[in-house]
Amino acid sequence: MDKMLKALFDFQKFSGNSRLERLINDTESRYGNALSDDDLEYVNAAGSTYHPKRDKHIREGS
Repeated sequence: MDKMLKALFDFQKFSGNSRLERLINDTESRYGNALSDDDLEYVNAAGSTYHPKRDKHIREGS
């Protein structure tokens, strides 16, 4: 889904589709700018934080 949205946003830059432009403007107005690194510290997600490349020394579930 993220790839499709990114492609549509990129497509809009060249197509000039007014309906798509309204959808993009509406979405951007609701969600604002990207989060700063400082703001990202407050973001939480469910699930394991284990990453196989980063945490080679830790076994998942331990």
